[in-house]
Amino acid sequence: MKDFKYCIWYTPGPKHPWNYFTNKFIPHLSIKTGLTMSQAYHLFSIIKKQDIEIELDNLMCSENEGFNALYYTIKDKNIKPQWWPKNPHISFLYKYNEKITGYEIRYLYTKMNYKKGALKYFHIVKCTGHYSTWKIILSK
Repeated sequence: MKDFKYCIWYTPGPKHPWNYFTNKFIPHLSIKTGLTMSQAYHLFSIIKKQDIEIELDNLMCSENEGFNALYYTIKDKNIKPQWWPKNPHISFLYKYNEKITGYEIRYLYTKMNYKKGALKYFHIVKCTGHYSTWKIILSK
């Protein structure tokens, strides 16, 4: 099982419609993954809290060491914070050792009509083990 270690996530608010389209995790943009605890706390401390409006673009699938993800890429913004990741995307579905099905792709594509939203909250998340056990360590 892929170990993402400590990660910094940027998420919409708890009442945003995107929250209803995941398989029991917060939809998020990963700012940085694979961090040690001290690296995560350092990066978290220098990120300034702000809301950033984004628009979803292309629906994509990926596979990495048996970890499968379904996500939307984010339309490119002209003005980005210094910490903005390369290839930003919002994750919606995770599976282990099982491909994302055509049905799952069509469902998200046709039912999720909310392509714009504001990212509001930053989290340090311990992403070790099964994604259903990942824990938020700190939020702002």
